[in-house]
Amino acid sequence: MSALGLVFLMVGVGSLIGGLVAMGRTKSFLAQAREARAEVVAVQQRTGSNRQKSYYPVFRYRTEQGATKDVVSSVGSNPPRYKEGDSLAILYDPAKPDSVRIHSFFNVWAGALILGAIGVIFLIVAGITMATSG
Repeated sequence: MSALGLVFLMVGVGSLIGGLVAMGRTKSFLAQAREARAEVVAVQQRTGSNRQKSYYPVFRYRTEQGATKDVVSSVGSNPPRYKEGDSLAILYDPAKPDSVRIHSFFNVWAGALILGAIGVIFLIVAGITMATSG
């Protein structure tokens, strides 16, 4: 077994496990989540370590209990995807109303899918590397 094949194997298994954990957390979140309409009330600009700017929408929504919450999205973009006044569907956890996700397939499942896909790709490369390093 080559060292390179072993590295690909370890990264693949780790990513696949990470994807499965993320999927479990997402399913748990969805089991508790409530949907609400939110309005974008602001857009925060942040500069990353690479000096790239990203824009994070600030959502205002009302919980089932009638409380108004303002929450900054954990997902930013450049250019900004949302502007003040935009309305969109969100999912929130009633036990943790600051835990919010935009209600779209990508925003709900992206973490699990990306980690899982990386894991599968690395496992395929590991298999090829080990098979050809005979």
